[in-house]
Amino acid sequence: MAIIAKFYTIEWEVSPETIKNIEGWDSELRIRTKTDGNSGKQTSGGAELRKLTLPYKAFATAGVDIRKEIENLRKIRGVIAPLYVNKRRLLSSAFMFENCQVSNIELTPSGEIIKGDFSLSFIEVRTSLGTGGIRVYYNNTDITKDITVVGCEHEMNAEDVPDEVTIKFADNNHLWDKWEPNKTDIVKVVNGVANTGKMFIQSVLPTNGYMTLTASSVPESMRKEKKENNKSWQGAMFLQVITEIAARNGLTLESHDIENRMIPFVELENVSDLAFLTERCELEGCAFVVYDGKLVVYSPDKICEGTPSKTINVPADTDFKYDDNSAKAYGSCELDNGSISGMANANNGIENAKRKILEGYIDNQAEANMYAQNVLAKANRGLKTGEFESPIMRDLSAASIATLKTAAAATNNGKIFYTKIRQDYVKQKTKHFFRFV
Repeated sequence: MAIIAKFYTIEWEVSPETIKNIEGWDSELRIRTKTDGNSGKQTSGGAELRKLTLPYKAFATAGVDIRKEIENLRKIRGVIAPLYVNKRRLLSSAFMFENCQVSNIELTPSGEIIKGDFSLSFIEVRTSLGTGGIRVYYNNTDITKDITVVGCEHEMNAEDVPDEVTIKFADNNHLWDKWEPNKTDIVKVVNGVANTGKMFIQSVLPTNGYMTLTASSVPESMRKEKKENNKSWQGAMFLQVITEIAARNGLTLESHDIENRMIPFVELENVSDLAFLTERCELEGCAFVVYDGKLVVYSPDKICEGTPSKTINVPADTDFKYDDNSAKAYGSCELDNGSISGMANANNGIENAKRKILEGYIDNQAEANMYAQNVLAKANRGLKTGEFESPIMRDLSAASIATLKTAAAATNNGKIFYTKIRQDYVKQKTKHFFRFV
């Protein structure tokens, strides 16, 4: 009597030898351990998800259209469903179909496939562990149960670059085509104390049986050049200008240690709000992050003057990279808009000069020199940097300071400023990017 296996819409015949392998499959169960990124302590985290490979042979003489079989299997990559053998469900788990490999293909002279050895790869999916504690919200609705997340990276940036989240998931119930997501829709990911905040969808693309969603902390409206956004301000306070930019993109403003000076004249013309904001912050000596619908403008220098509340310990066996590019520092800066030239000197004895052409208006020499000084300061900030990977540390954020302690490179111990943090919520890893203060 034939032994029939079934997964989703696919049925195939399996051998008695395969059934024996399945019967011993429980012996592969292993306990998953988790490492705390701060203390290094290991704890048990339930059972690891197991992988299963099921082989079978297909023959055209048995009525199998092998080419169509291959096409059908490729279409269901990423699908999650129960796996049945002889009408009995294999364990209580569901399985995600990962891949299909075909070998030993035999062809007729006309190119018809008459034989092939198939190998189907599955990974176990348990409801309680399927997303690794990740919760996904789409337009404020929890859709965690409707998808299975297989990849999720959240990149937080400190200085003038929007945050980004990329989620790779199996669309179990084929909901995305029905929802027709667009760039005004929002998504949020929560993993313990980590929270991406409101993120605006940039794209949702099918890739190898999965959907890959990319979202940004800034709305699409901030990236586009719009003639109707062209505007000039005369005698306006700096924060007044920034507040208007935030408001017309649906963001609120928060500021920290900013010199709210009066700007004699400034014009936004034929550039995006994001590009305008980036340059204005550079000229005014500040930076910004966007998080959860809020534009936060701050002084990097003031933050770095603070006292770290967190210590980051880097074990001796960590693969870290520390760079010192002090030789590439600038000794001076010249800023020119065609009418006025601003000058600034770092007084570090270095001859290398930074030059910037500014298309905007400069009111007077003092303003030109101030702009040059702020441009020079930003260019010289990120000379000594570092990066390393650790077990996940969910409570970190970009634009924050910490004390670094490196067991294998004690000369680098000291205060750091996080320029970027990349959280991998599926692999449970944190990638640290920082500069030394």
